[in-house]
Amino acid sequence: MNRLKTTIPAPTPAQAIDGFKMLLNSFNENHKISEEEQTKRININAMKEYEIEKIKLQKEVIKDYFEKSFSERKSNFNRMFDALDKGIENNNIEAIQASMNLIITLSKESPLKEVQSLMNDFNNNDVQSITI
Repeated sequence: MNRLKTTIPAPTPAQAIDGFKMLLNSFNENHKISEEEQTKRININAMKEYEIEKIKLQKEVIKDYFEKSFSERKSNFNRMFDALDKGIENNNIEAIQASMNLIITLSKESPLKEVQSLMNDFNNNDVQSITI
């Protein structure tokens, strides 16, 4: 059996230079894309850090709101129950009814309603400050 031998011709200097240029262009394009992607990762990381800080600040504002709101509610309920006790002690039906009405009214109000307003303010770029 006779096998055909094929020989691959040696590249010409022009082909070698073209091949080198292709390698160099590929390297440069890869380097450019690598730098662009690194810049994107840096920007994404910066945005992530910004959002984390924003969430931490929002948490502190909401926490402060709850502490103040529930403290105020506790104080109000204590005063209303004290007024109810005095009404009962003095057998004052009007004071008892007024105290009960205030207790029921306050218990129907939820401090959680204001949280939605706070969240809206957090996401509104026009809001310069939030006061609790």
